[in-house]
Amino acid sequence: MIPAAARGTTTVSARAVARIAQQAATETPNAVGTVRGTATVRGQRAEVSVRLGLPWPADLGRRAGEVQRHVAARTGELTGLSVRVARLRVARLQRPAGGTVAFETTAPAARGRRVPRRWWSARPTPVVVTALLGASAAGLLTADMASVHLFGNAPAAWRTGLVDRLATTSPAAGSVTVAAAAMAVAGLWLLLLACTPGLRKRHVVAGFGAGRSIALDRAAVASVVRDRVLDTDGVDSVRVGVGRRRVRVRADLAFGDRAAAREQAGAAARDALADCRLNRPPRVALRLRTTSIWDPTPPAPEPAPGPVPVPVPAGGAEPEESP
Repeated sequence: MIPAAARGTTTVSARAVARIAQQAATETPNAVGTVRGTATVRGQRAEVSVRLGLPWPADLGRRAGEVQRHVAARTGELTGLSVRVARLRVARLQRPAGGTVAFETTAPAARGRRVPRRWWSARPTPVVVTALLGASAAGLLTADMASVHLFGNAPAAWRTGLVDRLATTSPAAGSVTVAAAAMAVAGLWLLLLACTPGLRKRHVVAGFGAGRSIALDRAAVASVVRDRVLDTDGVDSVRVGVGRRRVRVRADLAFGDRAAAREQAGAAARDALADCRLNRPPRVALRLRTTSIWDPTPPAPEPAPGPVPVPVPAGGAEPEESP
């Protein structure tokens, strides 16, 4: 028998793990729309992030938890890795085509750990650009020095010219000042990126600890608020803008009492935000205006159709019933 040390190892790439996580998410009835996933593999452990849609109205916490548990278990089973689904990003909320989903008002239980205020971005683009610039400069300098010391070639003209220019340029020169200012601005920009979250368009859902967080996109929150306000009697159209601290709702009223409609629309928007269970729910700013065809009185309900009269023959005899 071949010893275990000589059998080799099987490495599962992060891309394969991400594809398996995507497929596992689509196996659950809670996932709607396009599912996307990313993964990071470190030895025998993997961290998976899934982006998908959820049916609405429904208990978001419970359904999201079911997706997370299934993705973690299924991905670990197929890859042999220890998988922890750290993030589930809900990109949108969609009403099912076959009917409605019962909404449960029971809040998810907290895990006893600190809930993060918001998601932090890894800033991949600034990190990659900075690393490429530094690696390119270091690679050029290393290649030129290796060419000089190993092969006896003359130093490159760009290096000697740069050294001569730095040796003869005064520290108070304009070019030096501009270069120093540009480097200072770049450094301050990198510090700002490191100290700010970056993912401002995602709201964290309350009830989960730091190890398992769920976030809603602003577009998903806006769709929920829009659907709830549109259910108000007399409201014709609704526009919703979701910010970090405020939700701006602009509604057009076609008929009905304006004060009553404003109160109902505001209550519907606040109830929709409460159903989303955000960690830091924003305030609602409602603006209700009447349309050009606004009628202050609601339309009268149509009368219920009565029995159809049966024509009576001229002789006064009742019509005979057909067998």
